[in-house]
Amino acid sequence: MLKKLFVFGLLFFVSILAFSSALKFLPKDYSAILYVPDVPKAYDAFKALPIGQTLLADTGIGLESLVRGVLEQQLLSMKYTLDDFDLFSKEMLIAIDKDGNTTVVLGPVKSPTKVKKVLESFLEAETLKKVKFTENYFIYSDVQVGGGKVPANLLSNLKGNLGVTYSYVTEGKITFEGYGYIRTENNALTFYQKLDAKTADAKNVLKTLQNTKPIDIFADRNVGGDLLVFVNRPIPDALRKTFLDALVSIFNITSVNATGVMYLSADIGAAVSALLSADSQTQSSKSSQTTPQVSISAYSVVFGTGFKMPAEVKKYVTIGSEKYGVLTTENGMESYILIKNDRMITYTVNPSKYKPGDRTFFTSIYDTKYFMGIFLNFEPLINTMLGKKIKSSAVFVSYIEGDSIIQKGIVR
Repeated sequence: MLKKLFVFGLLFFVSILAFSSALKFLPKDYSAILYVPDVPKAYDAFKALPIGQTLLADTGIGLESLVRGVLEQQLLSMKYTLDDFDLFSKEMLIAIDKDGNTTVVLGPVKSPTKVKKVLESFLEAETLKKVKFTENYFIYSDVQVGGGKVPANLLSNLKGNLGVTYSYVTEGKITFEGYGYIRTENNALTFYQKLDAKTADAKNVLKTLQNTKPIDIFADRNVGGDLLVFVNRPIPDALRKTFLDALVSIFNITSVNATGVMYLSADIGAAVSALLSADSQTQSSKSSQTTPQVSISAYSVVFGTGFKMPAEVKKYVTIGSEKYGVLTTENGMESYILIKNDRMITYTVNPSKYKPGDRTFFTSIYDTKYFMGIFLNFEPLINTMLGKKIKSSAVFVSYIEGDSIIQKGIVR
């Protein structure tokens, strides 16, 4: 009996190692992990959902065929086939440390040499400097990999899920730790993660955050469209780095005392519609000399002090009674920036021509208990691309429940 138990235990241990090889490349100091043991399985599960069919299938927008066509064309020029580029054929590991350094592990692949040559045709030289292949695994990292301890319950949480997550947030006496999962249920792709306060100070941080009154985002009549990103109350210092670094980089904010309160709304569907219309007019006029340029109509507000106009701003215009700095990109796109005492406001179109989109989608799902969220309504985009009205969206929110932070996401 003992021998059978030993053999069973050994087989179980070996099976764990067999499908978790990518985890051997965990860096020593990480604060967040996403692990997907079977990428093709996860992709097929998503593709089988209504949203997957709409976005990926040829009967929908056809993104799969589009990407496959570009890839096959490149492979053909190199005398390769799709079988030679098996980068996404098995595992995926993403690890991020407290400083934002990212590690991505994919594989294993049959021929690292072939995969590397294909990547060289798509990636910039600076990116490739961070890429290497070890034991047939593709590894992109800002730090040294290996030596990290796998979280105790990570693999046991895989049962019934497409992927698992782990987060460890610590700053002084404040510590949060928790696990999460990605799965398909109710015809949608869902994400759930629970971060438990592990210290008394961490619990106090949550009480402070929960007792802070959120700003009224919708009092700003410029908020509207099909994309909303928001943080509606000041975030305690201990959580600010973990929760806001990505958003701060989106807003391109540096060297300021940001309170954490910020929001951005955009009208992506309208931009795609305008682009398709402009492209159609270009083709009908038989003029292919210029490529139509249509910018997404977006509006953002970041609260804080010490804001300064970006050094790249060389032009100023007065609109109404306000003085805006105009930031122009290499492709000619412009942003209009207004600095006030407690906030920085940015438009991606001339403020006098800005028109907010419909906000019904936002207000129908918003709850003041959310301290952070991302709402994306796919319906206008799908209607523009396919001429069909299909309810589809992606929603990610964070809120407090007891002594924990709950993070939820649903793509349908």
